[in-house]
Amino acid sequence: MKQISTFLLFFGLLPLSLKAQQLEIRANLNSGLYSYRGAGAESVSRINGATYTNNPYGSKGGLSYGLSFNIRKVTQHHFIYGADLGYEMLRSRVNLDYQGIIGDIASSFKGNTYLNNSFINLFPYMGGRFLIGKRTFDLVGGMDIGRILSSTEKGHAKSTDNAAFDIQTSVDRLNRKNDLRPRIQLSTEFDHGIGVYIGYSHGIKDYKEKVLGGGKSETYSRMWRLGVSYRLK
Repeated sequence: MKQISTFLLFFGLLPLSLKAQQLEIRANLNSGLYSYRGAGAESVSRINGATYTNNPYGSKGGLSYGLSFNIRKVTQHHFIYGADLGYEMLRSRVNLDYQGIIGDIASSFKGNTYLNNSFINLFPYMGGRFLIGKRTFDLVGGMDIGRILSSTEKGHAKSTDNAAFDIQTSVDRLNRKNDLRPRIQLSTEFDHGIGVYIGYSHGIKDYKEKVLGGGKSETYSRMWRLGVSYRLK
C-alpha cells in the first residue's frame, strides 16, 4: 500500500510543476502480448497431480489489456517529460503437452496455462518530439514501476485419448510484490485528439528468485504494447 500511495502522490503532484497551457492530458487504452524470458521460462509444461502447472512462467505471449491516464509536458525545445498511471492485466501463456496418469490409465494431455497478473503501473518517462513530414512523433523512454495486486494460474488440459479426462487448475502464484521494466515507446496523434502508440518493456526483476524448488531461475517479464489514446486537454 505504501508503494501505491507513493505512485498516486507523484502522479497527483506532477501538474503543480507544469504550466497549465503546456500540459497534455490523455486517456489510454492498450492491449498487447506479455510473456517471460530467461532460463526459468518455458514454452511447454505439464500439470502435476491434477492440481498445479509445473512451470506457469510461459514464454508464449498472452493477450493483455490496460487502461491509464497520461500527463506530459512538451517544452519549446521539444523535450518531453511526464508520467502515465493505470491498471493492467498482463497474461502469459505456456502450452501443456505431456503424458499423465489418471487412476491407472495413462493418457496424453494438451492445453494451455495462463498466468494472470493484475498490476497498478506507473510509467515516468522523458524523451523528444520529432517532425517527420507533416506529422509529429513522440519517442520516450522510462521505467514501468508495477505493483502486483494478484497473480493467478489458470490451467486447462484435455486428454487426447479420453474425453472424460479434463483437468483445470486455479492457483495463487503471487511470488513478487513489484516489477521494474525499462520501457521505450513511440506515439503519434491524428485528428480530433486520437492517437496511437507502440511500446516495449523488459523486466529486470527475477520472478523465480524466491520460489522454493523453482529449478532454473532468471525469469524476467516482457511486454509488447499497442494502444490508442484520446487527448482530454
